[in-house]
Amino acid sequence: MKKYQAGATLIVVLIFLVAMTIIGTLAIRQSMVSLSVATNSQVQQLLTQNSDAALFKAENPGDLAYALSPVGLFGYINNPKNKNNELVFCFRGSESQFFNISKASLIQWKEGAETLSTNSLGTRGYCDASANASTNWFTSGRKAVLTQVSVKFPTDSSLDNPFFDRVRGSDSQKGQIEEAKRVKVFAISITPSLTKASRSDINACLNGKMNQVTPPEDKDVSTVTTAQKVDVTACLTKLNVPFTTQVSEYTIAQDFT
Repeated sequence: MKKYQAGATLIVVLIFLVAMTIIGTLAIRQSMVSLSVATNSQVQQLLTQNSDAALFKAENPGDLAYALSPVGLFGYINNPKNKNNELVFCFRGSESQFFNISKASLIQWKEGAETLSTNSLGTRGYCDASANASTNWFTSGRKAVLTQVSVKFPTDSSLDNPFFDRVRGSDSQKGQIEEAKRVKVFAISITPSLTKASRSDINACLNGKMNQVTPPEDKDVSTVTTAQKVDVTACLTKLNVPFTTQVSEYTIAQDFT
């Protein structure tokens, strides 16, 4: 009789152990899911904040005169020659100056070819996701987020309508109509430490792709390779890299009022 009681007790204890193991496993899985959701939310908020910070810097009225100068953020490519090019630089929070032409890069179409040139100004402007990068490419001291900024004047043919997007004003001498120009600023923030993609592949997206791929009118679009048509967003998406892209469009015009 005692043997049967001991056997029954052992079975009950084993059942309790199995039940507790299952409950514990489910609790751990639920905690991991909750942690992943919270982490994703924090990462998304951090990425958005860093992109916002870059755009706020670009909009700073105190820097507008410098930005419109020949070596400025907008002035450097504000000419017909650069209408299909993108001026690129890495937003480094540790530096007091938001934009410096000596630390910028230019992505442009090669003359007489259907390929992109990425080093006409050098490669110092592109963010470097490499873990051993000697320069601080990160937006903040936390060294978690890279933010790359690109500037481009749109080439959409729909903007060529007569008097489209123009500012009308007058001065003391005569009435004038000043042609306004629209410019796009792209801010892409990524967290390279939260992906399994190689840093070299991430860098290939940042330093080899445009944000808005618009082949020049003199190029035969049919001969442009598929790889050249891929933009930065599509490239990072394919690598499954956590990122956010924010685009702001501005109108640059002289006000006569």
